[in-house]
Amino acid sequence: MIHVTADGSVAVKDLGQFLEPVEINDTNGKLLGLFVPANLGRAKQLADRAESDADLAEIERRAQSNEECFTTKQVFEHLLSLAEDEPTRVHLQSIIAEQDERNRCPSP
Repeated sequence: MIHVTADGSVAVKDLGQFLEPVEINDTNGKLLGLFVPANLGRAKQLADRAESDADLAEIERRAQSNEECFTTKQVFEHLLSLAEDEPTRVHLQSIIAEQDERNRCPSP
């Protein structure tokens, strides 16, 4: 369930964008109410469609495969090696740095 704090950061018109119930709390965390969107069935439709689009046989084949695979960082490093213009290189380097930060383990 989505939680929203009634602090002015979300407008009432924005609630219509949600596809699942929204719990609305005051700034102290007290429950004010529950908003249930009229398009609640849309979330189920989207989930069912995503599930039907998934090729489970292909997923299983890839899981059992011995094909070489690459991390996201490795893919961006390869793209960096192919980049010819400086703006693209700078952009790819920032993505690689984000990957490093995301995958960094905290020190004990």
